[in-house]
Amino acid sequence: MRVLFVNPSMERYTRQLGFPLGLVSIATYLKANGHTVKIIDRTIKTTNIRKEIESFAPDVVGVSVISTKSFRDAEKISLAAKKYGAKVVWGGIFASLDTEFIYNNIDIDFISIGEGEATWLDLVNTLENGGDPTKVAGLAYKKNGKVVFTQQRDFIDLALLPPMDFTLIDVDKYLGPMYGCKKTALLYMSKGCFGDCSFCFNKEFHRRCYRMRPVETFLEEVRYLVDNHGVDCIYLADELWCRNRNEMLYQCKAFKESGINFKWGIETRIGIFEKEDFEIMKDAGCIWITFGVETGSRSMLKTINKGIPYDKIDQTFKDCKAVDIVSLANFIIGFPDETEEQLRETIDMAMRIESTQRTFFFFMPGPGSKLYNELVASGRYTPPKTFKEYTNVQFYYSPKPNFSKIPSKELKAIRSYFLWKGFSRKYFSQTARTYDIAKKDIVDVLKQFKGHDLRFAIQLILISAYEFLDIFCYAHFCPSVYKKYNLKVDE
Repeated sequence: MRVLFVNPSMERYTRQLGFPLGLVSIATYLKANGHTVKIIDRTIKTTNIRKEIESFAPDVVGVSVISTKSFRDAEKISLAAKKYGAKVVWGGIFASLDTEFIYNNIDIDFISIGEGEATWLDLVNTLENGGDPTKVAGLAYKKNGKVVFTQQRDFIDLALLPPMDFTLIDVDKYLGPMYGCKKTALLYMSKGCFGDCSFCFNKEFHRRCYRMRPVETFLEEVRYLVDNHGVDCIYLADELWCRNRNEMLYQCKAFKESGINFKWGIETRIGIFEKEDFEIMKDAGCIWITFGVETGSRSMLKTINKGIPYDKIDQTFKDCKAVDIVSLANFIIGFPDETEEQLRETIDMAMRIESTQRTFFFFMPGPGSKLYNELVASGRYTPPKTFKEYTNVQFYYSPKPNFSKIPSKELKAIRSYFLWKGFSRKYFSQTARTYDIAKKDIVDVLKQFKGHDLRFAIQLILISAYEFLDIFCYAHFCPSVYKKYNLKVDE
């Protein structure tokens, strides 16, 4: 069968570094099993989708819905596909976790729930052979006005998946600078996380199941990207890179013995690795690590069920600095019922730890998380009912609604303060190469102009200018907030 996969454009969105890995993996798997596939990424270039569909003549159109910002374009794509006569299937994190909302807003044929490779192959084979698609495990569909879920599908053995076929996308469009490297590509070594954080969708989406790909498959992809596109760095997008020291040693040994010249960066948890481990990772090419600290409050760590050892937080960043690995600490502020004292503890920790960069995010109630379910059940949060309402929600830029006990102005000022310090690097620089973060941010915005019309470019300029000024003003003109939390603007 002919299958067209589409990555929708996103509103108020600056494209970040990274391939649409889910689509590439599913498309590769279908192609390896005899189907004809194509990927259109509308975050890279927006074209006439109706003409694209008519030109490729797909039997099935798959739409990736990982963000609420893609709803409007996903709807446009789906309506064009339905008009053409193709089956329409949505997939991705959001589509999987809020299927009722999706079906209340659009008439599509199926939603692929969770991991997509095996479900997609089963579905396409069934359609091709004239079988009953409602018997395919891992799907949701609507019947007589009600959403029906088929049998839950077991996770696939990742060793069965072939190396991703990067000829399906324009690789060079996704590469960019990071931490001294010129061409960084996004890949993954594992799926899932054993954590049980109350603000995260992982428990629902990955069922806390952690699975690793064969390192040989990963390295085959790396070698292709290095040899054919000059990639010099890999950003491992795993929710959790390695659960323990033994897995780390195995991967680092394989990376070194491969003979491939590449640097890499990861995301991991506090408490898994120590200084000796960071030295081994550094020797194998690791140049940066992101840690989800989330909060500096012991009581809040317990509330969100983060499960990291508080007493190892400071030492972890000292160890990274000692071995010259760039470290990034991510924090979340505005948790439900967070107090001023808990926020102070978070700020104190952010100022104290020896990380290269500190980034603050606002709490966002995401479908599939425990906190989301609790807020909805208690009546404190009423989720948007339409695509338009969801698109207008701006959790990233403003804590609305604010579930904490801290005024929104204070939360915005604190986030802006750390964003500005991180961008300017007047305070957090560990080495000169960390200025590449600012360079990358600018490059990402400029790249958005390519492949889009003048209207889009003007809109992006206005949005970017507004967000820049918003951050600048909150970072510099809220003296009462800075004084209250002992933040110094002139440092």
